[in-house]
Amino acid sequence: MKFKGTALMAAVFLSLALYYFFVDLPAEQKENTEKELSEKLLPLTAEKVVELSLTSNGESIALKRKAPHKWDLTHPLSATGDSGEVEAFIFEIESLKKTRVVEENPEDLSIYGLSSPALKIYFKFENGTGETLLIGDESPLGGNLYFKRESQPTVMMASSSRSRFEKTVYNFRDKTLLNFNTGSIQKIQILKGKIPLEIKRTGETWEISGDIRARGDNDAIMSFLQSIQFSRVREFVHENPDSLESYGLNPPALKLTLESEQGEFHTLVLGGLKEGKGYFGKVNDSKNIVLVDKKLFEILSQKTVEFLDKTLLEFDEKEILELSLQSGNETIHVVRGEGTRWDIQSPVKTGADLSTVNSLLFDLKEAKISEFIKISIDTPQSFGLDIPRKTLSLKMKDSKTWTLQLGNQSADGQKVFAQRTGEPTVFAISKEVVDKLFRNLHDLRNKKLLKFESDEVTKITIQTPGKFFELRKAGSQWSLEKPEKIRTDHIGNDLIWTLKGLEFNSMVTPSLPANLSGLDSPSFTIRLFKDEQK
Repeated sequence: MKFKGTALMAAVFLSLALYYFFVDLPAEQKENTEKELSEKLLPLTAEKVVELSLTSNGESIALKRKAPHKWDLTHPLSATGDSGEVEAFIFEIESLKKTRVVEENPEDLSIYGLSSPALKIYFKFENGTGETLLIGDESPLGGNLYFKRESQPTVMMASSSRSRFEKTVYNFRDKTLLNFNTGSIQKIQILKGKIPLEIKRTGETWEISGDIRARGDNDAIMSFLQSIQFSRVREFVHENPDSLESYGLNPPALKLTLESEQGEFHTLVLGGLKEGKGYFGKVNDSKNIVLVDKKLFEILSQKTVEFLDKTLLEFDEKEILELSLQSGNETIHVVRGEGTRWDIQSPVKTGADLSTVNSLLFDLKEAKISEFIKISIDTPQSFGLDIPRKTLSLKMKDSKTWTLQLGNQSADGQKVFAQRTGEPTVFAISKEVVDKLFRNLHDLRNKKLLKFESDEVTKITIQTPGKFFELRKAGSQWSLEKPEKIRTDHIGNDLIWTLKGLEFNSMVTPSLPANLSGLDSPSFTIRLFKDEQK
């Protein structure tokens, strides 16, 4: 009996739940939807609008949806619409909520500015029906407008202003200047003056040709393309001019051509300046004249040097065989030895510090040109490059050499003028970069005092003026043998580790006599032995 009672209660709860989800909840949702629609000034759904027309002071603008989120202007001209602007406008009206019903059956609409309204907005929907919204005067207290649906007599009020509905053809027209994908562009040509600038992409690399041939700066070129891509028409000047000469477009002052990987061409020509507001232009093979911002003309008029790759040198560290640093009268020549070893050949023959050489090569690889100064120079002495102050040279495994020459400092002392051999371009490098690259002899040389293999040391002696110490290793265990026998756990290994890392701070030049340096009677003499051989 108890089981039957529990089952009955469960059935009741299940029935109530099903009733709520299938009857009450849909009814509640329907009620909320109806309430929301009743509060709207015009119950419409933006996605269902297929045509839109706006009449303002007798002039009309008509648009038609050709695909989801794609609109075209159909009147007063045929053109691609600004879909974002159109849908924002529709959403603005869709969101309007009436603050109150002013009059159900007004006898005189003129008191609300609705007998001959200055603004009319017509909507056509997917199901073929339509509705017109009339917009009247502002309410006496301000902040509200009078509205009326043409199909109904009721006058309503909503919080809004006329400026939100007073749109022009320009507002609804697509203002995209050139429609392209930056990643698909493989060739850029700018014709301004006698020598065209051409930038061509091969794989991930851009190459520049024109008054100079060089590698392009990927970031600068992509930024250039994005500036063009995001440029907008400032004004639609004339749809079908009789002549291009009055706009400075025959011939144009500047011509830009972009070629995509698919073989598509995008062309922009710019002509004269309109009262300081912008430049007249013409896109592709269209007849209409547009006005573009002055900033775009400046971007397209950039000098070739602005597109040059600012990487000082690209190289593989493993390919470097020799490195030379000349500063003043001193030249430091470093050559690669066996394995990872580097050796200094001049001004002294000694081992080089591996970490310092690797650090120098890393800094060289990361070094950037601060600014390109001049594409070519007739008087190198004006930059101090006739007799370079400093020179950095590399020799590669393929016998190729690369040399950087440095001249005078800039007026503020923060940059140094430079030139790569075989190239006419003069550029500037920050003084900070120069200081990183030009290490001195002390920095580059290996400053270790002793060179030995730790595991090969079997005996250590330390001589002081008054005592003599001797340590020996048997297997892996060290012990003190003199002046007395003591087994030690760590002192031998600790001493070897300390001696292994011991470096000198500086070289004493000129060398001092032994009696002046104190080395004729040293305070300490430490000797390391390998199999009893010192």
